[in-house]
Amino acid sequence: MARPKSGVTGTKLKIIALTAMFIDHFAAVFIENYLSRTLPQFYNEEIARTWFQEHRYVAVIYVLYFVMRLIGRFGFPLFAFLIVEGFQHTHSVKKYAMNLGMFALISELPFNLGFSSKLLNADYQNVYFTLFLGLMSLVGIYYFAETKKYCEGLKPLFYLAALLAGPFAVFVILKDFEAVAESFKIARMPFLVALGVSGIVSLSLFSIVGGKWDISRRNQFTGMVLPTVIFGLAADFLKTDYGAGGVLTIVILYLLRKDKKLAFSLACIELTLLSATEITTFFMLIPIGRYNGQRGMKLNKYVYYAFYPVHIGLLYLVTYLLGYTGFAIR
Repeated sequence: MARPKSGVTGTKLKIIALTAMFIDHFAAVFIENYLSRTLPQFYNEEIARTWFQEHRYVAVIYVLYFVMRLIGRFGFPLFAFLIVEGFQHTHSVKKYAMNLGMFALISELPFNLGFSSKLLNADYQNVYFTLFLGLMSLVGIYYFAETKKYCEGLKPLFYLAALLAGPFAVFVILKDFEAVAESFKIARMPFLVALGVSGIVSLSLFSIVGGKWDISRRNQFTGMVLPTVIFGLAADFLKTDYGAGGVLTIVILYLLRKDKKLAFSLACIELTLLSATEITTFFMLIPIGRYNGQRGMKLNKYVYYAFYPVHIGLLYLVTYLLGYTGFAIR
């Protein structure tokens, strides 16, 4: 009987990701609401600094809050990595997608309550929607870029993909800066100019480079770019957690899956460009570097799926019963 390989299994990665997620959500749902009630000036740095000098225990909790949120950044890239692994090894992509979609819907109410104290909130959707759309992008890439036969008639789509590739990358990286600019009443023109210029550069570059490619390679490029753009923009339109950047993370991990360390490193770089706090994701290169490709101890998939909505719902309930948060329909 063959001995199991040493290293980190898929189940261990799941446990690390679930633990990091719980730590993050404990801070975001419970501690943040506690601090906002205990310290009404929680978001006013100058007032908070003076208040902390008189209430040092709250200062300790405040620091703990940020440390826990940084630890929480470990979770998403691991979940994205596991989506790629699951897509490659699942017996039924259809069932896999249905499970993600079903739990995205189930998770929405506890997610709304936990993060906005509202039963209905259209401004922010849970991460299962991001993972589902990321999986759909992989389905599109697999079908259109890796298995489908191509014909010359699809050539115009190559130029569409070439036109969209650059602006999509710029949009993912700069969208948060654009949101900040809008909140401070700064002109949006630089952001729009960046999108336009990147489109021209992208179309020109890929038209020159792609001119040397055969039909199959051009259509492979098209099959990789268009599903990523379509499902990435869908994530942003729905305002899902991590949005288009989350979908792009999953795509990066899939396209470079033959070199998992490189893929994960680039995914961490992309996430850090979206938010500086994501820099702690690089710590997860340690377990990824020791990943042995084995499933490991069997963990019931529905326990794994249900952990997300159940723990958020319980955290909200405890926070509400202690009087640190409220309740509203919308």
